[in-house]
Amino acid sequence: MKYFPLIRFAIVGLVLSTLAGCLRDECTSTRTYVRFDPVYKLPADFRVGVSAEAPRSLQKPGKIYAYGPYLFINELQEGIHVINNSDPSNPQNIAFWKIPGNVDMAIQGDYLYADQYVDLLTIDISDVSSPKVICTQQDAFYMLGFVPGQGYITEYKPTEVTEQISCGDENWNQPWFRRGGVFFAEADMAVNLTSSFANSSQGGFATQNSAAISAGIAGSYARFAIQDDYLYTVDNSMLRSWSIQNPTCPSKVDSMYAGWNIETIFPWKGRLFLGSQTGVFIFNASNPAHPVMETAFSHANGCDPVVCDDNNAYVTIHDGTTCNGTFNQLDVIDITNLPTATLTKTYPMTRPMGLSVTNEHLFVCDNGLKIFDKSNPADLKEIAHLSNIITYDVIALSDDLIFVSGDGGFYEFDVSDPANPRQVSLMPVVR
Repeated sequence: MKYFPLIRFAIVGLVLSTLAGCLRDECTSTRTYVRFDPVYKLPADFRVGVSAEAPRSLQKPGKIYAYGPYLFINELQEGIHVINNSDPSNPQNIAFWKIPGNVDMAIQGDYLYADQYVDLLTIDISDVSSPKVICTQQDAFYMLGFVPGQGYITEYKPTEVTEQISCGDENWNQPWFRRGGVFFAEADMAVNLTSSFANSSQGGFATQNSAAISAGIAGSYARFAIQDDYLYTVDNSMLRSWSIQNPTCPSKVDSMYAGWNIETIFPWKGRLFLGSQTGVFIFNASNPAHPVMETAFSHANGCDPVVCDDNNAYVTIHDGTTCNGTFNQLDVIDITNLPTATLTKTYPMTRPMGLSVTNEHLFVCDNGLKIFDKSNPADLKEIAHLSNIITYDVIALSDDLIFVSGDGGFYEFDVSDPANPRQVSLMPVVR
């Protein structure tokens, strides 16, 4: 008789366990995810070179580049708009160069280097009405994968989906998972995946501002850079150097790990300043074929373009859907005693993005366009603020003229009197 309580307890426990198992098997949860579907491109569909067409309106503009009297504006993954800017008050859209898969460009002499998905093209632009591909480096860039018969994965398109998931599903309570070639992620994790996909599939070009004799000027979101006779490229984590001593066909020289979530590159007097979501990595390129990391400066998480002058690096940090951060600020970093880099001052901002410098002034896209007197970097003086436009990036074409990309299109401002900038032209974006 004394064993009956133990037996009753065991039976009750077994029943409860069985019921719990049944409930667990039958329970479901409604979950909302961001679904990332791969987009494929076959090599035969995009390895078609470049063709010159009649000018077209700007619809989805990307990177911008200035060279001589011309402005070159990327139409995302479609090609390049060619603008004759001889008269900044009346820029002329003169041609469209169709280059499937193009995001970035750089120019030195008569040669434009452009990406075409995974390939690097060298284009002779000595006659802007008739650009000619003279060299193609196939598989020069990494995309997001390759599937035989379907092609390269060029991007992942996000779509929000809501579905029922069983408690017994292996993906129960997972912040992200994969089904075949499709990714699913909760909102917070989707931010990280979006950033990784973007950094792995898009590049950019820049050039040293002081080398204006044979090269052009790019915006602060560039991810490739020309310095001397070398082209440097960055992706999410790697820095690669390409010799353009033979400018008609670059040859890859070296590749090295550069950090994580690399977003931009800015070359300045023998060094390469790489902006990432967590800091600035500074590479010494005194041996231009094989740059080496000299130092790193950590900052708050956020999207991070960087530009320099002789004494300071200027870094904007902003929050956003692909930046993993909540800070909005401008950091001024003292680089006069490299490899030591020290923070001079942090300035609060609304949501800063691109920026550019001249000898005396700093231009920042933040709640419009802000112009600062930078004679004392520890005490920047705001001397003008244009708050009636939404801006993304800015290029100082000279001490007197700047080019600004914004939600409404592409603006040019006369800043010969920086306290009173004057709009001289606007090329609208058609949506």
